[in-house]
Amino acid sequence: MKQQSLFMCQDITHEGEVIQGFCLNLGCQDSRSQFCLQCGVDPMKHSICRKDLKGFGQIQNFITKFNQYIIDLINQFNKQYSLVKKKYEESTKQLENIKLSLQKISDSLNQQDYQQIKNSLQMIKECYQFSNNQEKIMKQNQIGTQLLSIKRMIQALEQDQGKQQIIIQDNGITLEQGIELLNQKKWQEANDKITEYLKILEKQSSLATFFLSISLIEMNQPGKGMILREQAKKINSNLFRDLLDYSDLELQKNSQNSFILIAKSYALNDENKYKLAIEQCEKVLKDEPSHLHALYRKSFSLQDLNQHSQSISCIDKALNYDSKYSIGYIVKGNSLNNLSEYKNAIVCYDQAIKIDPNYAQVYFNKGISLANLGEDEDAIVCYDQAIQLDPNYAQAYFNKGYLLIEMKKYQSAIENYEQALLYCKLYQNEFKQLIGELRIKK
Repeated sequence: MKQQSLFMCQDITHEGEVIQGFCLNLGCQDSRSQFCLQCGVDPMKHSICRKDLKGFGQIQNFITKFNQYIIDLINQFNKQYSLVKKKYEESTKQLENIKLSLQKISDSLNQQDYQQIKNSLQMIKECYQFSNNQEKIMKQNQIGTQLLSIKRMIQALEQDQGKQQIIIQDNGITLEQGIELLNQKKWQEANDKITEYLKILEKQSSLATFFLSISLIEMNQPGKGMILREQAKKINSNLFRDLLDYSDLELQKNSQNSFILIAKSYALNDENKYKLAIEQCEKVLKDEPSHLHALYRKSFSLQDLNQHSQSISCIDKALNYDSKYSIGYIVKGNSLNNLSEYKNAIVCYDQAIKIDPNYAQVYFNKGISLANLGEDEDAIVCYDQAIQLDPNYAQAYFNKGYLLIEMKKYQSAIENYEQALLYCKLYQNEFKQLIGELRIKK
């Protein structure tokens, strides 16, 4: 009888009713998270979190779906691992080739074979320049370029170690603990434990996804990288606040951790603390002047301060180190666009597209530059390419619709505004008003 009573509601007004489930709202103010049918309809109970009352079957379905999400995330990591592995194998081969060549040069020196040394002089010069002045690696310095690329990959993997530490920090709480409490019929404790576990998973998943996005950007895949960054923000609405807290913790252990400093700059930039964000990047650049991601983020924050000329000077350093740094051309193009240098901006966007043709925003930005030059039809082509890559791109539909109005193609403009209305949660009334006015003109 005592065990059976644990399934029954403890509320005095409907004592004895069978418990149906739990409230899963973290901010629930009710003294008991469990609820019976009468609790579920009682206007005095769970008044601000009624939608979060979940039956045992719903909790099970949620856990099943969330577990599938974790499985999908594992599959994503495995896929990215194969890409990193390929890059690792290519880099290892490059390093081995350099090592063999250096050994041959060393043998030639020992044998006083000066003709062979002369034949290898280009390589010796490239190694010498890399060793003494990484800030000015010239484009024709193949070895220097290869070594800088390998260093970036190592830095990206070092940041991945930081991601693993996130998981280690909170591994004291497990789903199994929550399930065991359910088996013990300790409903409130089970609810608290499972809720805490889900919160930890959310934080871990969002931070890991964010750091993975950095790896993709450094692998010249900004399109995929930015998609992952947006996914991280959707997983955890408090992403950048958590990132700032995590960065501060890690910097207490190692104040020179490059990618943690850069991660902190992201978080500070999100809080509109642009100068502080730049300071984090400068700490990295003091020891590593050729750190591309630090130059990128510094340049990005300078843009937010409307210091576009300084932003261009900063990102040009990154492009001098690596002429195929896709995100660098995007940032430079954005600053040029803001300075009304539209033709030069388009040149930069075209370079970025050539390296990674899968980033919708680059086509969108190029479309803006073309529209500012009065090349409306070409701009529409760019907006269409952006929409093809991201069918939910509300701003692309809106900009395309605006140009169609200029061309007096009102029906097509209406169709694009309707798509913008569908995907944009803001400015709903404004879109509806525009559509109404266009229907009158049509």
